[in-house]
Amino acid sequence: MFRTLLRALCALFIAVPVAHAETIPSRSIYLVDGDTAKYRGENYRLVGYDTPETWKPKCGFEKALGEAATERARELVNDARAIDLIVLPGKDKYGRGLARILIQGQDLGDILISEGLARRYVSGKRRSWC
Repeated sequence: MFRTLLRALCALFIAVPVAHAETIPSRSIYLVDGDTAKYRGENYRLVGYDTPETWKPKCGFEKALGEAATERARELVNDARAIDLIVLPGKDKYGRGLARILIQGQDLGDILISEGLARRYVSGKRRSWC
Protein backbone atom coordinates (compact mmCIF):
# COMPACT_ATOMS: atom_id res chain seq x y z
CA MET A 1 0.00 0.00 0.00
CA PHE A 2 2.75 2.46 0.98
CA ARG A 3 4.77 1.62 -2.15
CA THR A 4 1.76 2.16 -4.37
CA LEU A 5 1.12 5.54 -2.78
CA LEU A 6 4.79 6.47 -3.09
CA ARG A 7 4.84 5.49 -6.79
CA ALA A 8 1.69 7.54 -7.44
CA LEU A 9 3.21 10.60 -5.72
CA CYS A 10 6.46 10.23 -7.68
CA ALA A 11 4.54 9.98 -10.95
CA LEU A 12 2.55 13.10 -10.03
CA PHE A 13 5.68 15.14 -9.31
CA ILE A 14 7.28 14.03 -12.56
CA ALA A 15 4.15 14.89 -14.59
CA VAL A 16 3.55 18.34 -13.07
CA PRO A 17 5.45 21.05 -14.94
CA VAL A 18 7.48 23.38 -12.78
CA ALA A 19 9.01 26.78 -13.25
CA HIS A 20 12.56 26.94 -14.53
CA ALA A 21 14.80 29.78 -13.38
CA GLU A 22 18.18 30.77 -14.71
CA THR A 23 20.46 33.73 -14.38
CA ILE A 24 21.28 35.11 -17.80
CA PRO A 25 23.30 38.03 -19.15
CA SER A 26 20.91 40.96 -19.49
CA ARG A 27 22.04 41.62 -23.06
CA SER A 28 20.85 38.15 -24.14
CA ILE A 29 17.17 39.07 -23.76
CA TYR A 30 15.19 41.52 -25.87
CA LEU A 31 12.14 43.35 -24.56
CA VAL A 32 9.61 43.61 -27.38
CA ASP A 33 7.54 45.91 -25.19
CA GLY A 34 6.98 46.46 -21.47
CA ASP A 35 5.46 43.04 -20.84
CA THR A 36 6.80 40.86 -23.67
CA ALA A 37 10.33 39.46 -23.92
CA LYS A 38 12.21 37.43 -26.49
CA TYR A 39 14.89 34.98 -25.40
CA ARG A 40 16.56 32.30 -27.54
CA GLY A 41 13.96 32.73 -30.28
CA GLU A 42 10.98 32.27 -27.93
CA ASN A 43 8.50 35.01 -27.04
CA TYR A 44 7.38 35.29 -23.41
CA ARG A 45 4.46 37.12 -21.84
CA LEU A 46 5.77 38.62 -18.61
CA VAL A 47 3.09 37.76 -16.07
CA GLY A 48 1.65 39.62 -13.12
CA TYR A 49 1.36 43.04 -14.76
CA ASP A 50 0.13 44.80 -17.87
CA THR A 51 1.67 47.69 -19.78
CA PRO A 52 -0.07 49.81 -22.41
CA GLU A 53 0.01 48.61 -26.02
CA THR A 54 2.61 49.93 -28.41
CA TRP A 55 1.26 47.90 -31.34
CA LYS A 56 -2.26 48.98 -32.32
CA PRO A 57 -2.89 51.24 -29.31
CA LYS A 58 -6.44 52.54 -28.89
CA CYS A 59 -5.43 56.18 -28.30
CA GLY A 60 -2.44 58.50 -28.25
CA PHE A 61 -2.13 58.33 -24.46
CA GLU A 62 -1.86 54.54 -24.55
CA LYS A 63 0.80 54.69 -27.28
CA ALA A 64 2.88 57.28 -25.40
CA LEU A 65 2.65 55.45 -22.07
CA GLY A 66 3.36 52.11 -23.77
CA GLU A 67 6.49 53.52 -25.38
CA ALA A 68 7.60 54.97 -22.03
CA ALA A 69 7.03 51.60 -20.32
CA THR A 70 8.96 49.78 -23.04
CA GLU A 71 11.86 52.24 -22.85
CA ARG A 72 12.01 52.03 -19.04
CA ALA A 73 11.82 48.23 -19.01
CA ARG A 74 14.66 48.03 -21.54
CA GLU A 75 16.70 50.51 -19.50
CA LEU A 76 16.22 48.50 -16.29
CA VAL A 77 17.18 45.23 -17.96
CA ASN A 78 20.12 46.63 -19.94
CA ASP A 79 21.56 48.42 -16.88
CA ALA A 80 21.70 45.14 -14.99
CA ARG A 81 24.65 42.86 -15.60
CA ALA A 82 22.50 39.79 -15.20
CA ILE A 83 18.83 39.05 -14.64
CA ASP A 84 16.89 36.05 -13.43
CA LEU A 85 14.51 34.70 -16.04
CA ILE A 86 11.84 32.48 -14.51
CA VAL A 87 10.04 30.47 -17.18
CA LEU A 88 6.66 29.27 -15.96
CA PRO A 89 4.65 26.31 -17.26
CA GLY A 90 2.01 26.99 -19.88
CA LYS A 91 1.36 29.42 -22.72
CA ASP A 92 -0.86 32.45 -23.17
CA LYS A 93 -3.66 32.65 -25.75
CA TYR A 94 -1.16 33.79 -28.39
CA GLY A 95 1.14 30.82 -27.83
CA ARG A 96 3.79 32.79 -25.96
CA GLY A 97 5.56 31.22 -23.03
CA LEU A 98 4.98 32.69 -19.58
CA ALA A 99 7.82 34.20 -17.57
CA ARG A 100 8.97 36.68 -14.96
CA ILE A 101 12.12 38.79 -14.97
CA LEU A 102 13.87 39.57 -11.69
CA ILE A 103 16.46 42.31 -11.45
CA GLN A 104 18.52 41.94 -8.28
CA GLY A 105 15.62 39.94 -6.82
CA GLN A 106 12.97 42.52 -7.70
CA ASP A 107 10.24 41.73 -10.24
CA LEU A 108 10.39 43.95 -13.33
CA GLY A 109 6.60 44.32 -13.21
CA ASP A 110 6.67 45.57 -9.62
CA ILE A 111 9.20 48.23 -10.60
CA LEU A 112 7.11 49.41 -13.56
CA ILE A 113 3.94 49.43 -11.42
CA SER A 114 5.66 51.52 -8.73
CA GLU A 115 6.67 54.02 -11.42
CA GLY A 116 3.14 54.28 -12.87
CA LEU A 117 4.05 52.57 -16.15
CA ALA A 118 2.11 49.36 -15.57
CA ARG A 119 -0.68 47.92 -13.47
CA ARG A 120 -1.33 44.62 -11.79
CA TYR A 121 -2.81 41.96 -14.07
CA VAL A 122 -3.55 38.34 -13.30
CA SER A 123 -6.23 37.17 -15.72
CA GLY A 124 -9.51 38.18 -17.26
CA LYS A 125 -10.37 41.13 -19.44
CA ARG A 126 -7.77 43.87 -19.75
CA ARG A 127 -8.86 47.37 -18.80
CA SER A 128 -8.48 50.18 -21.32
CA TRP A 129 -5.64 52.66 -20.92
CA CYS A 130 -7.59 55.37 -22.80
